[in-house]
Amino acid sequence: MNGEKNFYEKIINGDFNELGAISICFEDATRDGEVEDAENNVVNMLDNLVKYIGNIEVTNNIPLIFFRVRNYNQFLRFTSKLRADHFRYITGFIFPKFTTKNSIAYLEYIKRISEKYNEVLYAMPILESEAIVYKETRIQELINIKQIIDDYSDIILNIRVGGTDFSSKFGLRRSIDSSIYNIRVVSDCLIDIINIFLRDGEDYVISAPVWEYFSEDIESKEVSGLINEIKSDKENGFCGKTIIHLSQIKYVNSLYTVTYEEYIDAKSIITSYEDGGVFKGYGGNKMNEVKPHFNWAKKVMKRAQIFGVLNEGISNEELYKESNFSSKSIEVL
Repeated sequence: MNGEKNFYEKIINGDFNELGAISICFEDATRDGEVEDAENNVVNMLDNLVKYIGNIEVTNNIPLIFFRVRNYNQFLRFTSKLRADHFRYITGFIFPKFTTKNSIAYLEYIKRISEKYNEVLYAMPILESEAIVYKETRIQELINIKQIIDDYSDIILNIRVGGTDFSSKFGLRRSIDSSIYNIRVVSDCLIDIINIFLRDGEDYVISAPVWEYFSEDIESKEVSGLINEIKSDKENGFCGKTIIHLSQIKYVNSLYTVTYEEYIDAKSIITSYEDGGVFKGYGGNKMNEVKPHFNWAKKVMKRAQIFGVLNEGISNEELYKESNFSSKSIEVL
């Protein structure tokens, strides 16, 4: 949401109870001439939040709050307006158009303010620059960024990718009936990012690009497209997806919830690692080869800790068709 929204009212009214995190944006979502007004609004909202939490017992969920800055100078200006008690409710900052030229400045400064206010602050870089999407500079730029991020890996909570920004460089936009993976010039870039950051031994979480269409109607093309793209995101190694409308959250969470079959297979593979070998998977419909499937199994178990595990016989589709995630259909580890 843009920085002029009243996120304080939404928090105390419980509008964000189903969300794990929110992003307040000073970049693309805020008009050029309104950035300072947005900053001042955010400071006021944080003031209200500090008073609210200090005066009453809070029953509503307070999401993790992130701020997407516009550029390095705006990052400095905005944080200079904040007080120590504000930082208690800030989880981190999102850095758009993250490149080798601005990355160290961003990451060094976030570490400095973390130390100054004795708060853990996380960084979420967004890979969306021309140097990444254009083929002649892509691989070297990604390698250089990876080396920088490795030095600050303890504060890198998530790596995001800018599917919309990548598409814009070629005047493209996926239709409601398509997917980002059908825009081959963008898909090619996304897969290279996965290749560099998600290799064996790497623990980075890379979240998938935004789906731009939304609807409250579960039978709509907007929702059908979102569901199909999330399935492709998972198959390609992304974990999670930035949402731009509250109606999207249940589809993302439902489809990333681990199925009972996945869980049993992953658990069996991990417990069999020392002996290796191959065995028939849950349901008798697949080969579980312990060594090659081990990394997959580890990721499934990590995802299970965050999103939970479906009870036996319940599908991801059945979960998002429910009005809420009831204990009858989801078992949280």
